[in-house]
Amino acid sequence: MSFKKLIFTFCFLGIACCVQAQFSSDTTVYDWNPSVVGSGPVRGYEASYHGMTGFDVGSKSEIYGDGKGKVDYNRIFKTKLRFPISVKKNLKIAGSIEYSDEEIHFHDSKNITYPFYRRLHDKNMKSLGGSFYLMTQWKRNRYFMLRFNGKLKGDYWKDHIGDVSKYTFLKMEISPVMGWKINKYKSWGVGVAFSYTFGDPLVFPTFVYNHTFADKWGVEAFLPAKVKLRYQPSELCFINAKAYLKGGSYSIHFDEVPADGDASADNPSLSDFKTLEFRRSDVNFSLEIEKGITDWLWLSFEGGYRSNINFDVTNKNNALSLSGSKLTSEDNIIDSYAKGGMFYNLTLFIVPSKSLLKKIGFK
Repeated sequence: MSFKKLIFTFCFLGIACCVQAQFSSDTTVYDWNPSVVGSGPVRGYEASYHGMTGFDVGSKSEIYGDGKGKVDYNRIFKTKLRFPISVKKNLKIAGSIEYSDEEIHFHDSKNITYPFYRRLHDKNMKSLGGSFYLMTQWKRNRYFMLRFNGKLKGDYWKDHIGDVSKYTFLKMEISPVMGWKINKYKSWGVGVAFSYTFGDPLVFPTFVYNHTFADKWGVEAFLPAKVKLRYQPSELCFINAKAYLKGGSYSIHFDEVPADGDASADNPSLSDFKTLEFRRSDVNFSLEIEKGITDWLWLSFEGGYRSNINFDVTNKNNALSLSGSKLTSEDNIIDSYAKGGMFYNLTLFIVPSKSLLKKIGFK
């Protein structure tokens, strides 16, 4: 938890930028709009493939004992569509829908003995849901921005799904921000967030900063979760150096008996074993290149290094933390570590450019 506190000064600007991007056709018309000149391309629709190289894992549990293993690969496929709902002079509303599928493949899968790894191996952990974005003007250069996210996350397309509540898989996040547009090159804001950025659900303060400080250079931050330094060598190319947190929680079926037999199966900590949560969080450092094939079709490649923070299994009632301090006394069912490693991300995305809008009948 102390590590989380340290990186609080280091949330959601990527999402905030997506909100701003929905209305990029006139991003600087209203001096309250948080978007600035020089921001990167708008992602109206995107499809991405995220891969991680192999890494070692280790676990400790009073119920399941200790275990070690090696992950051969960890891949995530994701697709997302963003769309405007209402665009008015003083109020802008947008939405998005997205789907992702994550899989972790362990080395020498036929000889896996540790229960956690057996259940996690090749499990399709899915995420399906959407987001709601709102921006409104308070005063001449002041704005209020809100993002609400709701997703079903877990292995909910499995047998015996009826044995658990449908709300078991629902994860929600919210992030309100109040900000100021200084000029067309700079905006900033403060707010609060409730999210799974650190793996565990946390409430923490946020600070937004977006500044184009030179002709081709800019910085974007949504602290403590993300900071990005951008460089634009040409009209259809952006190079981004990024540091960001990436986390989440999956509700998974964990109907394994302890490795030492059935004697612990009645342990009260496992009375709700079909709704245990796998919570994971990483801090990532990367370099990304976004290149336009045309003004509306873009390709990006990102590569970098990730360091793990969380890789644990916990009871679903271990719910809320505030600034890294748990408000409940329930311990993790399994405490794990995952060693760091390289990752890459390949994304194809569509930008709602003027030429594209004209092609599909919008002027």
